[in-house]
Amino acid sequence: MIVFSALRIPKEAADAAEALSDVLRQRTAGSFPRQENYHITVHYFGEVNERAVRSLDHILKTHPLPELTLRFDHLLRFHGSRGDQIVYACRECPGLQEWQRELGEAYRKERFRFDKKEYRPHITLVRGKQGRIEIDDISVPAVEFQPGEPVLLESLQIKGQRIYRPVYGAQEDNYDD
Repeated sequence: MIVFSALRIPKEAADAAEALSDVLRQRTAGSFPRQENYHITVHYFGEVNERAVRSLDHILKTHPLPELTLRFDHLLRFHGSRGDQIVYACRECPGLQEWQRELGEAYRKERFRFDKKEYRPHITLVRGKQGRIEIDDISVPAVEFQPGEPVLLESLQIKGQRIYRPVYGAQEDNYDD
């Protein structure tokens, strides 16, 4: 299964991200995550087996997230091989970044591999657009919130839609039957 550790976001942050996505939908084609899939990725592991999932989940549960307030208030552009990715970005949050580094060290000690790019907490709004997406004139709402408890999510393709749901615990069905 494809898994990653993530922080869930409250409805007010998801609503702000969705409003920004609506603006971007009018400007470009691309892949837009569904609102119920919005999250803040902590570490992406890719394809792992069930045994590894249990170890990843144990490490995540034994490294509690400190109490944090995050402020999302600007857009960033990431360039990739499949085009631009536009994200709703978080102002610097040393507490979150330190926790992410410590958690990463715990994963590395157990020989897990993950993306080692500079950590920039964000919510993905659109990806996969070839060419430049103009974002300089978009009014970006500021939203402050405390993130939800860290969770290990699996990425699934169900009925042609990308779904992210917790590996353990409440299995959320974020699609229509």
